[in-house]
Amino acid sequence: MDESVLSMAPLDRGRYTAMALIVVNAGILAAVSMFILVQRFGDAPLVVELLAALFWGWIIFSVDRWLIASAHGTQSNGGVFLARVLLAIVLGFVVAEPLLIAMFEPAIHRQVAEDRRVERAAKLSALTSCNPVPYRELPSKDVQSCQDRRLLITVSANPVAAAATVTSLDKQVSTLSKAIDKDMAALRRLERLGHAECGGERVGNETTGILGEGPNCRQIRNERAELLRTSKLTERRAQLAELQTKTKDAVEAMGVVNAEYATQIAREIDKQLPRPEGKIGILEEDKALLALQGQSLMVLLFVWLLRIALITLDCMPILTKRLAGLSTYDRQVADHAAADMETHEVFLKHAKAQNIQGRVDALRLLDEHERDRRLRRERSEAEARNNQDEHLKQQIRDLAARLKGNPDLARD
Repeated sequence: MDESVLSMAPLDRGRYTAMALIVVNAGILAAVSMFILVQRFGDAPLVVELLAALFWGWIIFSVDRWLIASAHGTQSNGGVFLARVLLAIVLGFVVAEPLLIAMFEPAIHRQVAEDRRVERAAKLSALTSCNPVPYRELPSKDVQSCQDRRLLITVSANPVAAAATVTSLDKQVSTLSKAIDKDMAALRRLERLGHAECGGERVGNETTGILGEGPNCRQIRNERAELLRTSKLTERRAQLAELQTKTKDAVEAMGVVNAEYATQIAREIDKQLPRPEGKIGILEEDKALLALQGQSLMVLLFVWLLRIALITLDCMPILTKRLAGLSTYDRQVADHAAADMETHEVFLKHAKAQNIQGRVDALRLLDEHERDRRLRRERSEAEARNNQDEHLKQQIRDLAARLKGNPDLARD
Protein backbone atom coordinates (compact mmCIF):
# COMPACT_ATOMS: atom_id res chain seq x y z
CA MET A 1 0.00 0.00 0.00
CA ASP A 2 1.32 3.44 -0.98
CA GLU A 3 1.30 5.71 2.07
CA SER A 4 1.67 8.83 -0.06
CA VAL A 5 -1.58 7.95 -1.85
CA LEU A 6 -3.36 6.78 1.31
CA SER A 7 -2.51 10.07 3.03
CA MET A 8 -4.78 11.78 0.51
CA ALA A 9 -7.66 9.44 1.49
CA PRO A 10 -7.50 9.38 5.33
CA LEU A 11 -11.04 7.99 5.68
CA ASP A 12 -9.93 4.74 4.06
CA ARG A 13 -7.09 4.16 6.54
CA GLY A 14 -9.32 2.44 9.12
CA ARG A 15 -10.79 0.18 6.44
CA TYR A 16 -7.43 -0.98 5.19
CA THR A 17 -6.08 -1.29 8.72
CA ALA A 18 -8.91 -3.72 9.50
CA MET A 19 -8.10 -5.68 6.34
CA ALA A 20 -4.44 -5.79 7.38
CA LEU A 21 -5.41 -7.18 10.80
CA ILE A 22 -7.47 -9.90 9.12
CA VAL A 23 -4.49 -10.83 6.94
CA VAL A 24 -2.20 -10.88 9.99
CA ASN A 25 -4.67 -13.09 11.89
CA ALA A 26 -4.78 -15.51 8.95
CA GLY A 27 -0.98 -15.66 8.97
CA ILE A 28 -0.92 -16.34 12.72
CA LEU A 29 -3.49 -19.12 12.36
CA ALA A 30 -1.44 -20.62 9.53
CA ALA A 31 1.70 -20.55 11.70
CA VAL A 32 -0.14 -22.28 14.57
CA SER A 33 -1.55 -24.85 12.14
CA MET A 34 1.89 -25.62 10.70
CA PHE A 35 3.38 -25.88 14.21
CA ILE A 36 0.77 -28.53 15.10
CA LEU A 37 1.43 -30.34 11.80
CA VAL A 38 5.21 -30.38 12.22
CA GLN A 39 4.92 -31.68 15.76
CA ARG A 40 2.93 -34.67 14.52
CA PHE A 41 5.11 -35.44 11.52
CA GLY A 42 8.54 -35.59 13.10
CA ASP A 43 10.70 -35.23 16.16
CA ALA A 44 12.52 -32.09 15.12
CA PRO A 45 13.86 -29.68 17.74
CA LEU A 46 11.49 -27.00 18.99
CA VAL A 47 13.49 -24.25 17.30
CA VAL A 48 13.15 -25.99 13.91
CA GLU A 49 9.42 -26.47 14.43
CA LEU A 50 8.98 -22.79 15.33
CA LEU A 51 10.99 -21.67 12.29
CA ALA A 52 8.95 -23.89 9.99
CA ALA A 53 5.70 -22.56 11.49
CA LEU A 54 6.82 -18.94 11.15
CA PHE A 55 7.95 -19.53 7.56
CA TRP A 56 4.59 -21.04 6.62
CA GLY A 57 2.73 -18.24 8.38
CA TRP A 58 4.80 -15.71 6.43
CA ILE A 59 3.93 -17.47 3.14
CA ILE A 60 0.20 -17.39 3.90
CA PHE A 61 0.48 -13.75 5.02
CA SER A 62 2.32 -12.87 1.79
CA VAL A 63 -0.22 -14.64 -0.41
CA ASP A 64 -3.18 -12.99 1.36
CA ARG A 65 -1.41 -9.65 1.16
CA TRP A 66 -0.94 -10.15 -2.58
CA LEU A 67 -4.61 -11.06 -2.97
CA ILE A 68 -5.56 -7.69 -1.44
CA ALA A 69 -2.83 -5.64 -3.11
CA SER A 70 -3.59 -7.05 -6.55
CA ALA A 71 -7.16 -5.73 -6.29
CA HIS A 72 -6.18 -2.13 -5.46
CA GLY A 73 -7.31 0.47 -7.94
CA THR A 74 -9.58 -1.81 -9.96
CA GLN A 75 -12.80 -3.77 -9.75
CA SER A 76 -11.68 -7.19 -11.04
CA ASN A 77 -13.89 -9.19 -13.36
CA GLY A 78 -15.76 -12.31 -12.28
CA GLY A 79 -13.12 -14.79 -13.47
CA VAL A 80 -10.26 -13.11 -11.61
CA PHE A 81 -12.37 -12.73 -8.47
CA LEU A 82 -13.40 -16.40 -8.59
CA ALA A 83 -9.78 -17.49 -8.98
CA ARG A 84 -8.80 -15.44 -5.95
CA VAL A 85 -11.66 -16.87 -3.89
CA LEU A 86 -10.72 -20.44 -4.88
CA LEU A 87 -7.13 -19.79 -3.83
CA ALA A 88 -8.35 -18.41 -0.51
CA ILE A 89 -10.57 -21.49 0.01
CA VAL A 90 -7.63 -23.84 -0.63
CA LEU A 91 -5.48 -21.93 1.84
CA GLY A 92 -8.36 -22.03 4.34
CA PHE A 93 -8.59 -25.81 4.11
CA VAL A 94 -4.84 -26.19 4.55
CA VAL A 95 -4.93 -24.01 7.66
CA ALA A 96 -8.10 -25.59 9.10
CA GLU A 97 -7.20 -29.31 9.12
CA PRO A 98 -4.37 -29.29 11.70
CA LEU A 99 -6.38 -26.95 13.94
CA LEU A 100 -9.38 -29.30 13.80
CA ILE A 101 -7.19 -32.26 14.71
CA ALA A 102 -5.76 -30.34 17.66
CA MET A 103 -9.23 -29.39 18.90
CA PHE A 104 -10.56 -32.98 18.73
CA GLU A 105 -7.30 -34.59 19.87
CA PRO A 106 -8.67 -36.55 22.91
CA ALA A 107 -11.55 -38.09 20.93
CA ILE A 108 -9.29 -38.67 17.93
CA HIS A 109 -6.70 -40.50 20.04
CA ARG A 110 -9.40 -42.73 21.56
CA GLN A 111 -10.64 -43.51 18.06
CA VAL A 112 -7.10 -44.25 16.89
CA ALA A 113 -6.61 -46.65 19.82
CA GLU A 114 -9.87 -48.43 18.94
CA ASP A 115 -8.91 -48.57 15.24
CA ARG A 116 -5.54 -50.04 16.13
CA ARG A 117 -7.15 -52.63 18.39
CA VAL A 118 -9.59 -53.67 15.67
CA GLU A 119 -6.85 -53.74 13.05
CA ARG A 120 -4.61 -55.80 15.33
CA ALA A 121 -7.41 -58.28 16.07
CA ALA A 122 -8.27 -58.64 12.37
CA LYS A 123 -4.62 -59.13 11.42
CA LEU A 124 -4.14 -61.64 14.24
CA SER A 125 -7.18 -63.63 13.11
CA ALA A 126 -6.01 -63.67 9.49
CA LEU A 127 -2.44 -64.69 10.40
CA THR A 128 -3.66 -67.41 12.77
CA SER A 129 -6.01 -68.90 10.16
CA CYS A 130 -3.26 -68.90 7.52
CA ASN A 131 -0.63 -70.33 9.92
CA PRO A 132 -2.57 -72.77 12.17
CA VAL A 133 -1.04 -74.09 15.40
CA PRO A 134 -0.71 -77.04 15.69
CA TYR A 135 0.23 -77.32 12.04
CA ARG A 136 -2.31 -78.70 9.59
CA GLU A 137 -2.34 -78.63 5.82
CA LEU A 138 -4.63 -75.96 4.37
CA PRO A 139 -6.79 -76.39 1.27
CA SER A 140 -5.19 -75.10 -1.92
CA LYS A 141 -7.81 -72.34 -2.21
CA ASP A 142 -6.98 -71.04 1.28
CA VAL A 143 -3.24 -71.25 0.56
CA GLN A 144 -3.65 -69.14 -2.58
CA SER A 145 -5.74 -66.60 -0.67
CA CYS A 146 -3.13 -66.35 2.08
CA GLN A 147 -0.35 -65.94 -0.49
CA ASP A 148 -2.24 -63.16 -2.25
CA ARG A 149 -2.63 -61.33 1.07
CA ARG A 150 1.01 -62.06 2.05
CA LEU A 151 -0.02 -63.77 5.27
CA LEU A 152 1.97 -67.01 5.01
CA ILE A 153 4.87 -67.24 7.48
CA THR A 154 8.00 -69.33 6.97
CA VAL A 155 9.97 -70.51 10.04
CA SER A 156 12.93 -72.82 10.59
CA ALA A 157 10.90 -75.46 12.47
CA ASN A 158 9.45 -78.00 10.02
CA PRO A 159 6.42 -79.82 11.47
CA VAL A 160 5.56 -81.18 8.00
CA ALA A 161 8.71 -83.33 7.88
CA ALA A 162 8.23 -84.46 11.47
CA ALA A 163 4.60 -85.40 10.80
CA ALA A 164 5.60 -87.19 7.58
CA THR A 165 8.20 -89.22 9.52
CA VAL A 166 5.65 -90.24 12.14
CA THR A 167 3.08 -91.12 9.47
CA SER A 168 5.63 -93.22 7.56
CA LEU A 169 6.66 -95.11 10.72
CA ASP A 170 3.02 -95.63 11.69
CA LYS A 171 2.33 -97.15 8.26
CA GLN A 172 5.34 -99.45 8.58
CA VAL A 173 4.27 -100.55 12.08
CA SER A 174 0.71 -101.13 10.88
CA THR A 175 1.82 -103.12 7.83
CA LEU A 176 4.26 -105.25 9.84
CA SER A 177 1.76 -105.78 12.66
CA LYS A 178 -0.89 -106.98 10.19
CA ALA A 179 1.59 -109.41 8.60
CA ILE A 180 2.62 -110.76 12.00
CA ASP A 181 -1.01 -111.06 13.14
CA LYS A 182 -1.84 -112.94 9.96
CA ASP A 183 1.02 -115.42 10.46
CA MET A 184 0.16 -115.79 14.15
CA ALA A 185 -3.45 -116.57 13.25
CA ALA A 186 -2.28 -119.22 10.78
CA LEU A 187 0.11 -120.66 13.39
CA ARG A 188 -2.59 -120.82 16.05
CA ARG A 189 -4.92 -122.57 13.61
CA LEU A 190 -2.30 -125.22 12.81
CA GLU A 191 -1.58 -125.70 16.52
CA ARG A 192 -5.30 -126.11 17.24
CA LEU A 193 -5.72 -128.58 14.38
CA GLY A 194 -2.58 -130.50 15.41
CA HIS A 195 -3.82 -130.92 18.96
CA ALA A 196 -7.21 -132.06 17.69
CA GLU A 197 -5.82 -134.49 15.06
CA CYS A 198 -3.24 -136.06 17.31
CA GLY A 199 -5.68 -136.22 20.27
CA GLY A 200 -8.42 -137.91 18.26
CA GLU A 201 -10.74 -134.88 18.29
CA ARG A 202 -12.84 -134.32 15.24
CA VAL A 203 -13.07 -130.74 13.97
CA GLY A 204 -15.45 -130.76 11.05
CA ASN A 205 -13.78 -132.04 7.90
CA GLU A 206 -10.33 -130.73 8.93
CA THR A 207 -9.40 -133.70 11.24
CA THR A 208 -9.98 -137.47 11.04
CA GLY A 209 -10.88 -137.97 14.71
CA ILE A 210 -8.40 -140.94 15.02
CA LEU A 211 -6.23 -140.88 18.12
CA GLY A 212 -2.49 -141.17 17.65
CA GLU A 213 0.29 -139.77 15.51
CA GLY A 214 -0.95 -140.71 12.11
CA PRO A 215 -0.01 -139.21 8.76
CA ASN A 216 -2.38 -136.24 9.19
CA CYS A 217 -0.97 -135.46 12.62
CA ARG A 218 2.57 -135.51 11.26
CA GLN A 219 1.55 -133.41 8.23
CA ILE A 220 -0.03 -130.69 10.39
CA ARG A 221 3.07 -130.62 12.62
CA ASN A 222 5.29 -130.31 9.51
CA GLU A 223 3.16 -127.46 8.16
CA ARG A 224 3.48 -125.67 11.52
CA ALA A 225 7.24 -126.11 11.53
CA GLU A 226 7.45 -124.87 7.92
CA LEU A 227 5.35 -121.83 8.80
CA LEU A 228 7.60 -121.03 11.76
CA ARG A 229 10.64 -121.30 9.50
CA THR A 230 9.35 -119.20 6.60
CA SER A 231 7.48 -116.51 8.53
CA LYS A 232 10.53 -115.44 10.59
CA LEU A 233 8.24 -114.25 13.37
CA THR A 234 11.12 -113.68 15.80
CA GLU A 235 12.99 -111.38 13.43
CA ARG A 236 9.84 -109.50 12.46
CA ARG A 237 8.81 -109.11 16.10
CA ALA A 238 12.22 -107.57 16.75
CA GLN A 239 11.71 -105.30 13.72
CA LEU A 240 8.27 -104.35 15.04
CA ALA A 241 9.69 -103.50 18.47
CA GLU A 242 12.40 -101.39 16.82
CA LEU A 243 9.82 -99.62 14.64
CA GLN A 244 7.61 -98.98 17.65
CA THR A 245 10.61 -97.47 19.48
CA LYS A 246 11.41 -95.28 16.47
CA THR A 247 7.76 -94.27 16.25
CA LYS A 248 7.73 -93.29 19.90
CA ASP A 249 10.92 -91.25 19.45
CA ALA A 250 9.50 -89.65 16.29
CA VAL A 251 6.30 -88.71 18.11
CA GLU A 252 8.35 -87.10 20.89
CA ALA A 253 10.49 -85.29 18.30
CA MET A 254 7.35 -84.16 16.52
CA GLY A 255 6.08 -82.75 19.81
CA VAL A 256 9.31 -80.80 20.24
CA VAL A 257 9.15 -79.55 16.63
CA ASN A 258 5.49 -78.58 17.02
CA ALA A 259 6.30 -76.70 20.23
CA GLU A 260 9.18 -74.89 18.51
CA TYR A 261 6.95 -74.23 15.49
CA ALA A 262 4.24 -72.78 17.72
CA THR A 263 6.80 -70.55 19.47
CA GLN A 264 8.33 -69.32 16.21
CA ILE A 265 4.92 -68.74 14.60
CA ALA A 266 3.73 -66.80 17.64
CA ARG A 267 6.90 -64.68 17.56
CA GLU A 268 6.60 -63.95 13.83
CA ILE A 269 2.90 -63.15 14.12
CA ASP A 270 3.66 -60.73 16.94
CA LYS A 271 6.26 -59.02 14.74
CA GLN A 272 3.74 -58.49 11.95
CA LEU A 273 0.94 -57.22 14.15
CA PRO A 274 0.44 -53.43 14.27
CA ARG A 275 1.55 -51.92 17.55
CA PRO A 276 -1.24 -50.58 19.75
CA GLU A 277 1.20 -48.09 21.23
CA GLY A 278 3.53 -45.66 19.48
CA LYS A 279 3.32 -42.15 18.15
CA ILE A 280 0.12 -41.27 16.29
CA GLY A 281 0.70 -39.81 12.84
CA ILE A 282 -1.26 -37.09 11.08
CA LEU A 283 -2.77 -39.59 8.61
CA GLU A 284 -4.10 -41.77 11.43
CA GLU A 285 -5.55 -38.70 13.10
CA ASP A 286 -7.22 -37.56 9.89
CA LYS A 287 -8.69 -41.05 9.36
CA ALA A 288 -9.96 -41.09 12.95
CA LEU A 289 -11.52 -37.65 12.50
CA LEU A 290 -13.39 -38.92 9.43
CA ALA A 291 -14.60 -41.92 11.47
CA LEU A 292 -15.81 -39.63 14.24
CA GLN A 293 -17.70 -37.51 11.70
CA GLY A 294 -19.42 -40.64 10.44
CA GLN A 295 -20.37 -41.69 13.96
CA SER A 296 -21.58 -38.35 15.34
CA LEU A 297 -23.72 -35.76 13.58
CA MET A 298 -22.66 -33.13 16.13
CA VAL A 299 -18.98 -33.71 15.35
CA LEU A 300 -19.70 -33.54 11.63
CA LEU A 301 -21.57 -30.24 11.96
CA PHE A 302 -18.98 -28.70 14.28
CA VAL A 303 -16.08 -29.74 12.05
CA TRP A 304 -17.66 -28.23 8.95
CA LEU A 305 -18.73 -25.10 10.79
CA LEU A 306 -15.17 -24.59 11.97
CA ARG A 307 -13.82 -25.26 8.48
CA ILE A 308 -16.26 -22.76 7.00
CA ALA A 309 -15.34 -20.21 9.68
CA LEU A 310 -11.61 -20.52 8.99
CA ILE A 311 -12.13 -20.46 5.23
CA THR A 312 -14.39 -17.43 5.57
CA LEU A 313 -11.73 -15.73 7.69
CA ASP A 314 -9.16 -16.33 4.97
CA CYS A 315 -11.58 -15.17 2.27
CA MET A 316 -12.79 -12.17 4.28
CA PRO A 317 -10.27 -9.60 2.97
CA ILE A 318 -10.94 -10.32 -0.69
CA LEU A 319 -14.71 -10.63 -0.08
CA THR A 320 -14.75 -7.34 1.81
CA LYS A 321 -12.75 -5.71 -0.95
CA ARG A 322 -15.17 -7.01 -3.57
CA LEU A 323 -18.40 -6.21 -1.72
CA ALA A 324 -17.34 -2.72 -0.64
CA GLY A 325 -16.61 -1.65 -4.20
CA LEU A 326 -14.06 0.96 -5.21
CA SER A 327 -12.86 3.22 -2.42
CA THR A 328 -11.33 6.67 -2.65
CA TYR A 329 -7.91 5.09 -2.28
CA ASP A 330 -8.70 2.71 -5.17
CA ARG A 331 -9.70 5.61 -7.41
CA GLN A 332 -6.57 7.51 -6.48
CA VAL A 333 -4.45 4.43 -7.15
CA ALA A 334 -6.20 4.06 -10.51
CA ASP A 335 -5.53 7.75 -11.28
CA HIS A 336 -1.87 7.35 -10.30
CA ALA A 337 -1.66 4.25 -12.44
CA ALA A 338 -3.22 6.11 -15.37
CA ALA A 339 -0.81 9.02 -14.82
CA ASP A 340 2.10 6.62 -14.67
CA MET A 341 0.90 5.03 -17.89
CA GLU A 342 0.64 8.43 -19.58
CA THR A 343 4.09 9.35 -18.33
CA HIS A 344 5.37 6.05 -19.62
CA GLU A 345 3.77 6.65 -23.00
CA VAL A 346 5.30 10.15 -23.19
CA PHE A 347 8.65 8.66 -22.24
CA LEU A 348 8.24 6.01 -24.93
CA LYS A 349 7.35 8.65 -27.53
CA HIS A 350 10.33 10.78 -26.49
CA ALA A 351 12.59 7.75 -26.54
CA LYS A 352 11.20 6.78 -29.94
CA ALA A 353 11.79 10.31 -31.29
CA GLN A 354 15.31 10.29 -29.87
CA ASN A 355 15.88 6.92 -31.39
CA ILE A 356 14.71 8.15 -34.80
CA GLN A 357 16.88 11.31 -34.55
CA GLY A 358 19.81 9.18 -33.52
CA ARG A 359 19.29 6.96 -36.54
CA VAL A 360 19.07 10.04 -38.84
CA ASP A 361 22.28 11.45 -37.36
CA ALA A 362 23.96 8.11 -37.75
CA LEU A 363 22.91 7.90 -41.40
CA ARG A 364 24.17 11.47 -42.01
CA LEU A 365 27.53 10.65 -40.44
CA LEU A 366 27.71 7.53 -42.56
CA ASP A 367 27.05 9.63 -45.69
CA GLU A 368 29.73 12.16 -44.70
CA HIS A 369 32.24 9.42 -44.03
CA GLU A 370 31.41 7.81 -47.36
CA ARG A 371 31.79 11.15 -49.18
CA ASP A 372 35.14 11.90 -47.49
CA ARG A 373 36.38 8.41 -48.31
CA ARG A 374 35.33 8.86 -51.96
CA LEU A 375 37.07 12.26 -52.18
CA ARG A 376 40.26 10.86 -50.66
CA ARG A 377 40.17 8.00 -53.10
CA GLU A 378 39.68 10.36 -56.07
CA ARG A 379 42.51 12.61 -54.87
CA SER A 380 44.80 9.64 -54.51
CA GLU A 381 43.89 8.41 -57.98
CA ALA A 382 44.54 11.90 -59.47
CA GLU A 383 47.95 12.12 -57.77
CA ALA A 384 48.79 8.66 -59.01
CA ARG A 385 47.83 9.65 -62.56
CA ASN A 386 49.90 12.87 -62.36
CA ASN A 387 52.90 10.96 -61.08
CA GLN A 388 52.49 8.43 -63.85
CA ASP A 389 52.24 11.21 -66.49
CA GLU A 390 55.31 12.98 -65.10
CA HIS A 391 57.24 9.72 -65.13
CA LEU A 392 56.20 9.07 -68.69
CA LYS A 393 57.25 12.61 -69.75
CA GLN A 394 60.64 12.10 -68.09
CA GLN A 395 61.12 8.86 -69.96
CA ILE A 396 60.27 10.69 -73.24
CA ARG A 397 62.81 13.44 -72.45
CA ASP A 398 65.50 10.88 -71.67
CA LEU A 399 64.81 9.04 -74.87
CA ALA A 400 64.92 12.28 -76.92
CA ALA A 401 68.21 13.32 -75.32
CA ARG A 402 69.79 9.97 -76.06
CA LEU A 403 68.65 10.25 -79.63
CA LYS A 404 70.24 13.72 -79.90
CA GLY A 405 73.43 12.49 -78.25
CA ASN A 406 73.18 14.73 -75.19
CA PRO A 407 72.19 12.62 -72.18
CA ASP A 408 73.02 15.48 -69.73
CA LEU A 409 70.30 17.52 -71.31
CA ALA A 410 67.71 14.78 -70.57
CA ARG A 411 68.68 14.77 -66.90
CA ASP A 412 68.16 18.54 -66.72
